[in-house]
Amino acid sequence: MNIISRYLASLFFKHLGICLFGFVTLFLVVDFIEKISNFITQKIPISSIILFFIAQIPSILVLLAPVATLASVLISLVLMARNSEIIAFKGSGVSLFRLSRPLVASGLFLSLLVFLVGNLVTPLTSRYTNHVWDVQVRNRRSDDTAKTVENVWLKDLRLFEHMDSYDEARRLAQGLTIILLDPNLDLSRRIEAERGFFSPNGLRLFGVREKTYRDDGNGRPMTYSFSEADEVFLPEHPSPPPGLGRRADQNTNEMNFLALDETIHNLESEGFSPTRQVVDLHFKLASPFISLIMILVGLPIGFWREKGGSVALGLVWGLTLSFVYMVAQEVSRSLGYSGLIPPFMSAWLPNGFFGLLSLYLFSYVRQ
Repeated sequence: MNIISRYLASLFFKHLGICLFGFVTLFLVVDFIEKISNFITQKIPISSIILFFIAQIPSILVLLAPVATLASVLISLVLMARNSEIIAFKGSGVSLFRLSRPLVASGLFLSLLVFLVGNLVTPLTSRYTNHVWDVQVRNRRSDDTAKTVENVWLKDLRLFEHMDSYDEARRLAQGLTIILLDPNLDLSRRIEAERGFFSPNGLRLFGVREKTYRDDGNGRPMTYSFSEADEVFLPEHPSPPPGLGRRADQNTNEMNFLALDETIHNLESEGFSPTRQVVDLHFKLASPFISLIMILVGLPIGFWREKGGSVALGLVWGLTLSFVYMVAQEVSRSLGYSGLIPPFMSAWLPNGFFGLLSLYLFSYVRQ
Protein backbone atom coordinates (compact mmCIF):
# COMPACT_ATOMS: atom_id res chain seq x y z
CA MET A 1 0.00 0.00 0.00
CA ASN A 2 1.55 3.30 -1.09
CA ILE A 3 1.32 6.61 0.71
CA ILE A 4 -1.81 7.79 -1.13
CA SER A 5 -3.74 4.65 -0.26
CA ARG A 6 -2.63 4.81 3.37
CA TYR A 7 -3.61 8.46 3.61
CA LEU A 8 -7.08 7.96 2.13
CA ALA A 9 -7.76 4.81 4.16
CA SER A 10 -6.64 6.44 7.43
CA LEU A 11 -8.73 9.54 6.69
CA PHE A 12 -11.81 7.41 5.99
CA PHE A 13 -11.46 5.14 9.03
CA LYS A 14 -10.80 8.12 11.32
CA HIS A 15 -14.07 9.74 10.31
CA LEU A 16 -15.82 6.35 10.35
CA GLY A 17 -14.81 5.87 13.98
CA ILE A 18 -16.08 9.33 14.90
CA CYS A 19 -19.39 8.82 13.10
CA LEU A 20 -19.94 5.36 14.57
CA PHE A 21 -19.18 6.60 18.07
CA GLY A 22 -21.61 9.50 17.68
CA PHE A 23 -24.40 7.45 16.08
CA VAL A 24 -24.12 4.56 18.55
CA THR A 25 -24.04 6.94 21.53
CA LEU A 26 -27.11 8.78 20.27
CA PHE A 27 -28.94 5.49 19.65
CA LEU A 28 -28.12 4.17 23.13
CA VAL A 29 -29.16 7.41 24.83
CA VAL A 30 -32.55 7.42 23.07
CA ASP A 31 -33.06 3.71 23.78
CA PHE A 32 -32.05 4.19 27.42
CA ILE A 33 -34.55 7.01 27.90
CA GLU A 34 -37.28 4.89 26.30
CA LYS A 35 -36.67 1.71 28.31
CA ILE A 36 -35.29 2.78 31.67
CA SER A 37 -38.74 3.15 33.23
CA ASN A 38 -39.53 -0.49 32.34
CA PHE A 39 -36.31 -1.68 33.97
CA ILE A 40 -36.98 0.34 37.11
CA THR A 41 -40.58 -0.91 37.33
CA GLN A 42 -39.40 -4.53 37.22
CA LYS A 43 -36.57 -3.77 39.70
CA ILE A 44 -33.86 -5.05 37.34
CA PRO A 45 -30.38 -4.78 38.92
CA ILE A 46 -28.13 -1.95 37.70
CA SER A 47 -25.49 -4.45 36.56
CA SER A 48 -28.04 -6.23 34.36
CA ILE A 49 -29.20 -2.93 32.87
CA ILE A 50 -25.63 -1.91 32.00
CA LEU A 51 -24.89 -5.32 30.51
CA PHE A 52 -28.12 -5.14 28.49
CA PHE A 53 -27.13 -1.89 26.79
CA ILE A 54 -23.54 -3.04 26.27
CA ALA A 55 -24.83 -6.21 24.61
CA GLN A 56 -26.83 -4.07 22.18
CA ILE A 57 -23.72 -2.38 20.79
CA PRO A 58 -22.77 -5.09 18.20
CA SER A 59 -26.29 -5.07 16.72
CA ILE A 60 -26.31 -1.27 16.63
CA LEU A 61 -22.91 -1.21 14.92
CA VAL A 62 -24.14 -3.61 12.24
CA LEU A 63 -27.32 -1.55 11.79
CA LEU A 64 -25.61 1.84 11.59
CA ALA A 65 -22.44 0.85 9.73
CA PRO A 66 -23.88 1.78 6.28
CA VAL A 67 -25.05 5.19 7.55
CA ALA A 68 -21.68 5.92 9.12
CA THR A 69 -19.86 4.66 6.02
CA LEU A 70 -21.64 7.00 3.64
CA ALA A 71 -21.32 9.95 6.01
CA SER A 72 -17.61 9.21 6.52
CA VAL A 73 -16.70 8.99 2.84
CA LEU A 74 -18.59 12.22 2.09
CA ILE A 75 -16.98 14.07 5.01
CA SER A 76 -13.54 12.81 4.01
CA LEU A 77 -13.92 13.95 0.40
CA VAL A 78 -15.43 17.30 1.41
CA LEU A 79 -12.45 17.99 3.69
CA MET A 80 -10.07 17.03 0.89
CA ALA A 81 -11.91 19.38 -1.46
CA ARG A 82 -11.76 22.24 1.06
CA ASN A 83 -8.01 21.73 1.32
CA SER A 84 -7.73 21.60 -2.51
CA GLU A 85 -6.26 18.10 -2.20
CA ILE A 86 -8.44 16.63 -4.95
CA ILE A 87 -7.25 19.29 -7.41
CA ALA A 88 -3.65 18.70 -6.28
CA PHE A 89 -3.96 14.94 -6.84
CA LYS A 90 -5.49 15.44 -10.28
CA GLY A 91 -2.81 18.01 -11.16
CA SER A 92 -0.17 15.43 -10.25
CA GLY A 93 -1.66 12.92 -12.66
CA VAL A 94 -3.60 10.87 -10.06
CA SER A 95 -7.00 9.97 -11.49
CA LEU A 96 -10.23 9.86 -9.55
CA PHE A 97 -10.33 6.14 -10.25
CA ARG A 98 -6.98 5.81 -8.49
CA LEU A 99 -8.28 7.84 -5.54
CA SER A 100 -11.36 5.64 -5.36
CA ARG A 101 -9.54 2.33 -5.12
CA PRO A 102 -8.39 2.53 -1.46
CA LEU A 103 -11.84 3.71 -0.39
CA VAL A 104 -13.55 0.88 -2.27
CA ALA A 105 -11.09 -1.58 -0.73
CA SER A 106 -11.89 -0.12 2.69
CA GLY A 107 -15.59 -0.59 1.99
CA LEU A 108 -15.04 -4.22 1.01
CA PHE A 109 -13.04 -4.83 4.17
CA LEU A 110 -15.75 -3.17 6.26
CA SER A 111 -18.44 -5.30 4.58
CA LEU A 112 -16.58 -8.50 5.42
CA LEU A 113 -16.09 -7.28 9.00
CA VAL A 114 -19.81 -6.51 9.33
CA PHE A 115 -20.64 -9.98 7.98
CA LEU A 116 -18.40 -11.63 10.59
CA VAL A 117 -19.77 -9.53 13.46
CA GLY A 118 -23.32 -10.14 12.27
CA ASN A 119 -22.84 -13.92 12.21
CA LEU A 120 -20.48 -14.53 15.11
CA VAL A 121 -21.33 -11.87 17.70
CA THR A 122 -24.80 -10.40 17.21
CA PRO A 123 -26.69 -13.74 17.39
CA LEU A 124 -25.30 -14.28 20.89
CA THR A 125 -25.90 -10.72 22.08
CA SER A 126 -29.38 -10.58 20.48
CA ARG A 127 -30.32 -13.81 22.24
CA TYR A 128 -29.27 -12.30 25.56
CA THR A 129 -30.98 -8.92 25.09
CA ASN A 130 -34.19 -10.55 23.81
CA HIS A 131 -34.23 -12.87 26.82
CA VAL A 132 -33.74 -9.98 29.28
CA TRP A 133 -36.38 -7.81 27.65
CA ASP A 134 -39.00 -10.53 27.07
CA VAL A 135 -38.54 -12.62 30.19
CA GLN A 136 -37.26 -10.30 32.91
CA VAL A 137 -38.85 -7.03 31.83
CA ARG A 138 -42.07 -8.03 30.07
CA ASN A 139 -42.58 -11.27 32.06
CA ARG A 140 -43.06 -13.49 29.05
CA ARG A 141 -42.18 -17.16 29.28
CA SER A 142 -39.14 -17.90 27.17
CA ASP A 143 -40.64 -21.16 25.90
CA ASP A 144 -44.00 -19.71 24.81
CA THR A 145 -45.05 -20.95 21.42
CA ALA A 146 -46.78 -18.88 18.80
CA LYS A 147 -50.54 -18.70 19.26
CA THR A 148 -51.23 -19.71 15.70
CA VAL A 149 -49.07 -21.24 12.96
CA GLU A 150 -50.26 -20.72 9.41
CA ASN A 151 -50.12 -23.05 6.39
CA VAL A 152 -48.76 -26.22 8.03
CA TRP A 153 -47.91 -29.37 6.05
CA LEU A 154 -47.20 -32.68 7.80
CA LYS A 155 -45.97 -35.74 5.91
CA ASP A 156 -45.50 -39.39 6.79
CA LEU A 157 -45.03 -42.58 4.79
CA ARG A 158 -48.77 -43.05 4.19
CA LEU A 159 -50.13 -39.71 5.34
CA PHE A 160 -50.26 -36.15 3.98
CA GLU A 161 -51.88 -33.53 6.16
CA HIS A 162 -52.42 -29.81 5.64
CA MET A 163 -53.80 -27.28 8.13
CA ASP A 164 -54.70 -23.70 7.30
CA SER A 165 -53.79 -22.82 10.87
CA TYR A 166 -52.77 -24.65 14.03
CA ASP A 167 -53.02 -23.38 17.61
CA GLU A 168 -50.47 -25.49 19.48
CA ALA A 169 -51.48 -24.25 22.92
CA ARG A 170 -55.07 -25.44 22.38
CA ARG A 171 -54.11 -28.30 20.02
CA LEU A 172 -56.76 -26.97 17.65
CA ALA A 173 -56.47 -26.96 13.86
CA GLN A 174 -58.56 -25.09 11.31
CA GLY A 175 -59.14 -26.09 7.69
CA LEU A 176 -57.73 -29.65 7.68
CA THR A 177 -57.10 -31.76 4.62
CA ILE A 178 -55.92 -35.34 5.26
CA ILE A 179 -54.84 -37.74 2.52
CA LEU A 180 -54.33 -41.39 3.49
CA LEU A 181 -52.62 -44.04 1.37
CA ASP A 182 -53.08 -47.81 1.47
CA PRO A 183 -50.19 -50.30 1.95
CA ASN A 184 -49.55 -50.17 -1.83
CA LEU A 185 -49.21 -46.37 -1.54
CA ASP A 186 -52.36 -45.86 -3.59
CA LEU A 187 -54.91 -43.22 -2.63
CA SER A 188 -57.25 -44.58 0.04
CA ARG A 189 -59.09 -41.69 1.73
CA ARG A 190 -59.31 -37.93 1.45
CA ILE A 191 -60.80 -36.14 4.44
CA GLU A 192 -61.60 -32.44 4.66
CA ALA A 193 -62.73 -30.88 7.93
CA GLU A 194 -63.55 -27.41 9.12
CA ARG A 195 -61.60 -27.93 12.33
CA GLY A 196 -59.99 -30.67 14.37
CA PHE A 197 -58.84 -31.30 17.92
CA PHE A 198 -55.73 -33.41 18.62
CA SER A 199 -55.78 -35.56 21.76
CA PRO A 200 -53.44 -38.29 23.04
CA ASN A 201 -55.93 -40.88 21.76
CA GLY A 202 -56.39 -39.51 18.26
CA LEU A 203 -57.90 -36.71 16.18
CA ARG A 204 -61.51 -35.52 16.51
CA LEU A 205 -62.80 -33.80 13.37
CA PHE A 206 -65.80 -31.49 12.96
CA GLY A 207 -67.64 -30.56 9.77
CA VAL A 208 -66.23 -33.52 7.82
CA ARG A 209 -66.41 -34.33 4.10
CA GLU A 210 -64.80 -37.63 3.13
CA LYS A 211 -64.01 -39.50 -0.07
CA THR A 212 -63.18 -43.21 0.18
CA TYR A 213 -61.44 -44.62 -2.91
CA ARG A 214 -61.71 -48.18 -4.24
CA ASP A 215 -59.75 -50.04 -6.90
CA ASP A 216 -61.38 -53.25 -8.14
CA GLY A 217 -58.08 -54.40 -9.67
CA ASN A 218 -59.43 -54.90 -13.21
CA GLY A 219 -57.57 -51.95 -14.69
CA ARG A 220 -60.55 -49.61 -14.71
CA PRO A 221 -60.30 -46.12 -13.15
CA MET A 222 -60.52 -45.90 -9.38
CA THR A 223 -63.97 -45.12 -7.96
CA TYR A 224 -64.90 -43.39 -4.73
CA SER A 225 -67.80 -42.85 -2.39
CA PHE A 226 -68.60 -39.52 -0.77
CA SER A 227 -69.94 -38.92 2.74
CA GLU A 228 -70.45 -36.05 5.16
CA ALA A 229 -70.57 -36.06 8.97
CA ASP A 230 -70.76 -33.51 11.75
CA GLU A 231 -68.08 -35.33 13.74
CA VAL A 232 -65.53 -38.08 13.03
CA PHE A 233 -62.91 -39.55 15.34
CA LEU A 234 -59.65 -40.96 13.95
CA PRO A 235 -58.11 -43.16 16.68
CA GLU A 236 -54.32 -43.12 17.15
CA HIS A 237 -53.94 -40.36 14.57
CA PRO A 238 -50.51 -38.75 15.15
CA SER A 239 -50.42 -35.28 16.66
CA PRO A 240 -48.19 -32.54 15.19
CA PRO A 241 -44.68 -32.54 16.69
CA PRO A 242 -44.32 -30.23 19.71
CA GLY A 243 -42.75 -26.83 19.24
CA LEU A 244 -44.15 -26.12 15.77
CA GLY A 245 -45.06 -22.58 16.70
CA ARG A 246 -41.72 -21.90 18.32
CA ARG A 247 -39.72 -23.18 15.36
CA ALA A 248 -41.88 -21.39 12.80
CA ASP A 249 -41.61 -18.09 14.67
CA GLN A 250 -37.95 -18.11 15.67
CA ASN A 251 -36.18 -14.78 15.71
CA THR A 252 -33.72 -14.90 12.82
CA ASN A 253 -31.61 -12.20 14.48
CA GLU A 254 -30.60 -14.82 17.03
CA MET A 255 -29.19 -17.17 14.37
CA ASN A 256 -26.12 -16.96 12.18
CA PHE A 257 -26.09 -17.82 8.48
CA LEU A 258 -25.47 -21.55 8.96
CA ALA A 259 -27.99 -21.93 11.80
CA LEU A 260 -30.67 -20.15 9.78
CA ASP A 261 -29.97 -22.35 6.76
CA GLU A 262 -30.36 -25.45 8.95
CA THR A 263 -33.59 -24.07 10.42
CA ILE A 264 -34.99 -23.58 6.91
CA HIS A 265 -34.29 -27.21 6.03
CA ASN A 266 -35.92 -28.35 9.29
CA LEU A 267 -39.02 -26.26 8.65
CA GLU A 268 -39.32 -27.58 5.10
CA SER A 269 -39.04 -31.16 6.36
CA GLU A 270 -41.84 -30.46 8.85
CA GLY A 271 -44.13 -29.16 6.13
CA PHE A 272 -43.72 -25.41 6.59
CA SER A 273 -43.21 -22.89 3.81
CA PRO A 274 -40.39 -20.82 5.39
CA THR A 275 -40.62 -17.85 3.03
CA ARG A 276 -39.69 -15.27 5.66
CA GLN A 277 -36.71 -17.29 6.82
CA VAL A 278 -35.43 -17.75 3.26
CA VAL A 279 -35.71 -13.99 2.67
CA ASP A 280 -33.84 -13.31 5.91
CA LEU A 281 -31.15 -15.81 4.89
CA HIS A 282 -30.47 -13.89 1.67
CA PHE A 283 -30.51 -10.60 3.57
CA LYS A 284 -27.86 -11.95 5.96
CA LEU A 285 -25.58 -12.30 2.94
CA ALA A 286 -26.61 -9.12 1.10
CA SER A 287 -26.89 -6.64 3.99
CA PRO A 288 -23.18 -6.50 4.94
CA PHE A 289 -22.35 -5.28 1.44
CA ILE A 290 -24.46 -2.18 1.97
CA SER A 291 -21.33 -0.51 3.34
CA LEU A 292 -19.53 -1.13 0.05
CA ILE A 293 -22.53 0.17 -1.93
CA MET A 294 -22.65 3.29 0.26
CA ILE A 295 -19.03 4.07 -0.63
CA LEU A 296 -19.75 3.58 -4.33
CA VAL A 297 -22.67 6.01 -4.06
CA GLY A 298 -20.73 8.48 -1.94
CA LEU A 299 -17.66 8.71 -4.18
CA PRO A 300 -19.24 10.52 -7.15
CA ILE A 301 -21.15 12.84 -4.80
CA GLY A 302 -17.95 13.64 -2.93
CA PHE A 303 -15.97 14.18 -6.15
CA TRP A 304 -18.65 16.50 -7.52
CA ARG A 305 -16.97 19.55 -6.03
CA GLU A 306 -13.25 19.65 -6.45
CA LYS A 307 -12.82 22.69 -4.22
CA GLY A 308 -14.71 23.90 -1.18
CA GLY A 309 -17.81 22.33 0.29
CA SER A 310 -19.56 21.97 3.63
CA VAL A 311 -18.94 19.17 6.11
CA ALA A 312 -22.45 19.63 7.50
CA LEU A 313 -23.91 19.31 4.00
CA GLY A 314 -21.92 16.12 3.47
CA LEU A 315 -23.32 14.73 6.71
CA VAL A 316 -26.87 15.65 5.68
CA TRP A 317 -26.38 13.98 2.28
CA GLY A 318 -25.10 10.87 4.01
CA LEU A 319 -28.03 10.64 6.41
CA THR A 320 -30.59 11.36 3.67
CA LEU A 321 -29.30 8.79 1.20
CA SER A 322 -28.91 6.20 3.96
CA PHE A 323 -32.51 6.78 5.00
CA VAL A 324 -33.69 6.37 1.40
CA TYR A 325 -31.68 3.16 1.12
CA MET A 326 -33.11 1.71 4.33
CA VAL A 327 -36.66 2.50 3.20
CA ALA A 328 -35.98 0.78 -0.14
CA GLN A 329 -34.49 -2.20 1.67
CA GLU A 330 -37.51 -2.63 3.96
CA VAL A 331 -39.93 -2.27 1.04
CA SER A 332 -37.98 -4.93 -0.85
CA ARG A 333 -37.95 -7.16 2.25
CA SER A 334 -41.74 -6.82 2.57
CA LEU A 335 -42.18 -7.75 -1.09
CA GLY A 336 -40.07 -10.85 -0.45
CA TYR A 337 -42.05 -11.79 2.65
CA SER A 338 -45.30 -11.54 0.70
CA GLY A 339 -43.92 -13.70 -2.11
CA LEU A 340 -44.35 -11.01 -4.78
CA ILE A 341 -40.66 -11.26 -5.73
CA PRO A 342 -38.15 -14.11 -5.20
CA PRO A 343 -36.12 -14.03 -1.95
CA PHE A 344 -32.81 -13.56 -3.81
CA MET A 345 -34.17 -10.55 -5.69
CA SER A 346 -35.70 -9.16 -2.51
CA ALA A 347 -32.30 -9.12 -0.77
CA TRP A 348 -30.12 -7.93 -3.65
CA LEU A 349 -32.46 -5.54 -5.50
CA PRO A 350 -31.58 -2.46 -3.36
CA ASN A 351 -27.86 -3.21 -3.69
CA GLY A 352 -28.17 -3.60 -7.44
CA PHE A 353 -30.22 -0.44 -7.87
CA PHE A 354 -27.89 1.77 -5.82
CA GLY A 355 -24.86 0.17 -7.48
CA LEU A 356 -26.22 1.19 -10.89
CA LEU A 357 -27.02 4.62 -9.45
CA SER A 358 -23.37 5.04 -8.45
CA LEU A 359 -22.24 4.22 -11.99
CA TYR A 360 -24.72 6.74 -13.36
CA LEU A 361 -23.47 9.44 -10.98
CA PHE A 362 -19.84 8.66 -11.88
CA SER A 363 -20.63 9.36 -15.54
CA TYR A 364 -21.28 13.02 -14.60
CA VAL A 365 -18.08 13.47 -12.60
CA ARG A 366 -15.31 15.40 -14.37
CA GLN A 367 -12.28 13.14 -14.53
